Amino acid sequence: MTNYRPVKLLPVFSKVVEKAVHSRLSQHLHTNNILVTEQYSFRKGISTEVAAFRLTDSVFKSMNQECMLEEFSVIWQRLLIA
Repeated sequence: MTNYRPVKLLPVFSKVVEKAVHSRLSQHLHTNNILVTEQYSFRKGISTEVAAFRLTDSVFKSMNQECMLEEFSVIWQRLLIA
């Protein structure tokens, strides 16, 4: 340790402290359900791919509902006219 200057050891110490703070903060946020479900970044197992999938899924579901409503209204119009 006599060959190393104290300033040179700071990055090693800060990395250890950063990892400890990150793990405890992540655990606290996860166990207490503080983060909203729409938070996609910086969470384990959830990425921007999941966000893109959920977006496209909701778009397709809304398009499908609109098509079903249009078909339903066409069927009712035919029944009322007949």
